[in-house]
Amino acid sequence: MEQPLDGLRVVDTTNNRGELCGRLLADLGASVVLVEPLGGSSLRNAAPFSSDGESLGFLWRNANKSGISIDFETENGSDELLSLLMEADVWIEDGSDIGSVASSNVREACPSLVITSITPFGYTGPYAELIANDDVLEAMSGMMFKAGISEKDPLLPPTSMATDVASISAAVATVLAVYQKMKTGKGQHIDLSIMTAAGATTDWSYSNASVLKAADRPYNEVRQGGGFMYPIFQCSDGWVRMVILSPRQWESLWDWMGKPEAFSDLEYWSQVGNRIMNADVLNPAYSEFFSDKKMLEICVEGQNRGIVVTPLLKPDEVLLDPHLTARGTFIDTEVAQDVVGSIASGFFELDNVRHGFNHRAPQLGEHNGFSFNGDRLAFNSPDTEAPLPLSGIRVLDFGIGGVGVETSRLLAEYGADVIKVETRTYPDFIRLVALSETSPSFASSSRSKRSFGCNVKTEEGLQIIHQLVAESDVIVENSATGVMESLGLGFEDLKEINPNIVMISSQLVGSRGPNSHWTGYGPTTQTYGGLLHLWDYDDDDAPATNGTIFPDHAAGRLCALAGISALIGRDARGGATHTEVAQVEVVVNMIAEQLLKESLIPGSTSPMGNRHEQRAPRGPFRCSGEEQWVVISVENDEQWGSFVNVMGSPGWATGATLSTSDGRVAAATLINERVAEWVRQYERSEVFELLQSVGVPCGPMFIGMEMLDNPHLEARGWTLNIDQPGVGYMKLEGPAWVSEQMGGPITFPSPDLAGHTREIAYEVLQMNEETIDDLIERGILEI
Repeated sequence: MEQPLDGLRVVDTTNNRGELCGRLLADLGASVVLVEPLGGSSLRNAAPFSSDGESLGFLWRNANKSGISIDFETENGSDELLSLLMEADVWIEDGSDIGSVASSNVREACPSLVITSITPFGYTGPYAELIANDDVLEAMSGMMFKAGISEKDPLLPPTSMATDVASISAAVATVLAVYQKMKTGKGQHIDLSIMTAAGATTDWSYSNASVLKAADRPYNEVRQGGGFMYPIFQCSDGWVRMVILSPRQWESLWDWMGKPEAFSDLEYWSQVGNRIMNADVLNPAYSEFFSDKKMLEICVEGQNRGIVVTPLLKPDEVLLDPHLTARGTFIDTEVAQDVVGSIASGFFELDNVRHGFNHRAPQLGEHNGFSFNGDRLAFNSPDTEAPLPLSGIRVLDFGIGGVGVETSRLLAEYGADVIKVETRTYPDFIRLVALSETSPSFASSSRSKRSFGCNVKTEEGLQIIHQLVAESDVIVENSATGVMESLGLGFEDLKEINPNIVMISSQLVGSRGPNSHWTGYGPTTQTYGGLLHLWDYDDDDAPATNGTIFPDHAAGRLCALAGISALIGRDARGGATHTEVAQVEVVVNMIAEQLLKESLIPGSTSPMGNRHEQRAPRGPFRCSGEEQWVVISVENDEQWGSFVNVMGSPGWATGATLSTSDGRVAAATLINERVAEWVRQYERSEVFELLQSVGVPCGPMFIGMEMLDNPHLEARGWTLNIDQPGVGYMKLEGPAWVSEQMGGPITFPSPDLAGHTREIAYEVLQMNEETIDDLIERGILEI
């Protein structure tokens, strides 16, 4: 099977931080060799485990790779690694100790090598030397503060979400650098910070907070569960999440409910703002309506009526879901030697073929003596210049909401000319959430684009878009299944016009399968994919839920990764490609290790709250002051000893029972209670500094407003300041990585609706002013 990254050679020395980056490149065709120390990657010792002790996280993140082990402490070991790197195109590393081999001396020896470094805070900035694991990074990146309810502690995600979404961004950066190298022959060093990468993939908290701060308005996005926007409702056999945004959705729901008189003023109740203000009246009515109905029946009927509603599935239900089964979301295969389980099959489909799990992760040293072979991806000589990776690429953006617009925004920032195709009849709903033509969220995800207004539902309008397709390289869309085809803009139509087009699509549950017509938003994939069930407290209360729109931004990056990889394949071998990322499968793959465990040991996977199988103390602890929290996450006995010393060696902490990880996990409740008492004596900054000074993973839980003036983010260039027409002064989430060769992102304000129609018609379509005026007058083009 031909794949877009065929011929790309990758050396991966990540060790419990960033393994997913190499896995994603391998899924798309790269030859990836995992290089481990003689004792193996520390991820091999990380929970959850199979019944015979195999780390399921290691198995999932390292599938499709070859594997060798090297003694990094010897000269022979260093020489072997350097020899591999000299034959490679990409090296992925995470700052782990690999002897005398370092990125600086490798750059001298291998100037054409792309080096992708994935570290907690990057190699520069005030936080660069801090100690952090995934728990700490989830708190410091803004991924955590919306999870849970105010009456309880904040909730850590049930998986290594910060590191995994950062690995996705690292893969995007890597293929951008590879695409640039195809033009220039030059390598580069990508310095990626997990904190900034994770911070950019949660939602629009940062940009929205900046606007609220500029207006001196309160910021209230702290632990409201699903809040007013994304509530869940109990039914006779479970829970559903329903999101009603548009007037059409509300009117359909009102009709389904029997047209209750209390809500008969459709002009009033169709306005989302009015419904939010009256949630205390509406939600009880919804609850009563759903209470005697079954979960799946509600979802089927609701979706058939055009209402966004999805089931809150448990892991065993996800594994058996008929739609996911029909799509091949899971495959039953050997996941480790002599271990067969159901594993998520991967994120990507290209031309209706799954590009994901192909073979199990390697055993330690299984492929010792490995050498790259086969055809190699071709690169130009190093005297060619390319100021930005995507210079010369044109993108037509039909995206709406979060996924599609984030995809094209990433392409725009690194050189592509992105044209957002819009119409006043059906504008992007994210434009309008602030009751104007530009919202802070829209400004964030549609920056650096131009807008072209065109009525595609007219024959002339469609022909104009076809002309644009002929002049473009990439199409991005995340409309409901079948919409593009109904407009005459399906992939089969587009490749007839442009035989080298790359189309990037993303639907809620994919374009195939019995539920392919379902629509929704990021929060509704969390329920369907099993994430929301696991991201919960370990008690019998109602599901806590969260207010994030995950996985929209992560899905956007996966779409960008697939699209840029397709461009690499196109330029190497020619031909059109249709890449697809189903949003629910992003969720499924992000919790793949938990779902794999459930398939191997039925009934073993349930919400753990902030408990951990291997760590105690672990979780958020409240400091003095209102809503001031730190996350503490002790990983080993040495860190525990240092922590005990900082606390003054209290008697309860010095016993032999707590000197081992197993002993501490068994006594986690007691430890967390005592640690909470100790932490409450101090301000957050004091706890942070005390524990970091002795090497204990600890970090403050930042909310969006607190990240606006963060010195590390400023130093890393993550903070982008912009004066956005229609909004005013605001800050935007910047790049997750730093690279001298790639340069900083192109950033200019998001466009007015149809604000560049004349310019694009004249420059790209070569129309004269008379023709443009006529098309505008007849409503074919819009300004």
